[in-house]
Amino acid sequence: MFVSVFLNFLYLLFPLMCYFLYMVYSKAAFQEEKHLFLDLAIFTSYYLCIRFGKLPTTYVFLINIPLLIALYKKRIFPGMILSLCIPIILSSSYETNLGILFLQYFLIFIFCYLTNYKTINVFIFFSILFGILTLFLPNNIIDVNKLCYALVIWIIMYVLFHIIILLYAKVENTVRMYYSLESITKEKKLYESLFKITHEIKNPLAVCKGYLEMFDINNPKKANKYVNIINQEIDRTLLLLKDFSDVSKIHVEKNSMDITMLVEDVCDEASLAFNNNIKFKSNVPEDEIMINGDYNRLKQVLINLVKNARESIEDKGMVFLEAKVIGKYYCIYIKDNGVGMDKETSNKIGTAFYTTKKNGTGLGVCLSREIIERHNGSIAYFSKLKKGTTVKIMIPLNKASV
Repeated sequence: MFVSVFLNFLYLLFPLMCYFLYMVYSKAAFQEEKHLFLDLAIFTSYYLCIRFGKLPTTYVFLINIPLLIALYKKRIFPGMILSLCIPIILSSSYETNLGILFLQYFLIFIFCYLTNYKTINVFIFFSILFGILTLFLPNNIIDVNKLCYALVIWIIMYVLFHIIILLYAKVENTVRMYYSLESITKEKKLYESLFKITHEIKNPLAVCKGYLEMFDINNPKKANKYVNIINQEIDRTLLLLKDFSDVSKIHVEKNSMDITMLVEDVCDEASLAFNNNIKFKSNVPEDEIMINGDYNRLKQVLINLVKNARESIEDKGMVFLEAKVIGKYYCIYIKDNGVGMDKETSNKIGTAFYTTKKNGTGLGVCLSREIIERHNGSIAYFSKLKKGTTVKIMIPLNKASV
């Protein structure tokens, strides 16, 4: 008997579990789609139990579970169909007048759908009401044992129905929470992407502003040089704006490139941000060294790191950029004698939105790490409080350069 009841529970609840799994993995967004698959799960649950289930007479009331779910969710069509079908099964199982059962389920349907009474309470109330009326019908002999038996059935019904509704509500809330978390994750990625772009756009605009301030139309040679640099920075700004099309990852287009030329270009532009108090020095080998990389993205990283190094110096100091080949890697070191970082700050560096700057976004380092990692390289920070910071970048060389 218990095996039979357990199997019928599987027939009744399995389609509903499939419905919830479908909602999670299909990411159904439209209400009509959700209702359609809920109705399908309810009818499938009922069909499996009728077609394959063999419930003992005592537990035939379990066939009400699909109807219970339909009325709990205010689904008119499946609720109406099941309200017509279930009385036929119960009539044959409990030898009860079919007309009375039709009336009972009609009232259950009406009260569940048109009122705010709890579905379980409506079910139990009308089950008890019509059960007592059936016992007191003419030609029926009032049997105390039968009344006690009915009372036990009603108590079991109430407990099981309450558990089913509670279980359904818990799973539904879990699915809803999953959707909410997913939505929050998407929004976080969107905001993170927005902050990345706005943070990085400031750098090329600052370079453009610096060269425009130095622009002298009376010196054509210098003016042409500045125009070319300004054009490059505008192109880099436009590339950053394209990142709006992808909220999760930035675009990296790798090509064979001379990284020495890139580092020299960065050194030329970075020197604009320095003055007499804070000096910039570099040591870059003149040899042509080829890597597979995205010129604009790597330039974006290096300028951002040089800018961070300069901002870490409060009064006087120096930023030193050194580049050299070590084994199969091109290594770039950016050193400063600024405020440095303690161990706790060093461990958190690179975490999105974590920053020690007053007006920082906490995304510059995070973005730089992402770009370097997508070049199959690595970036590491070595720092001591009040003694400065060294950033080490390693990017693999082309096989021909090794």
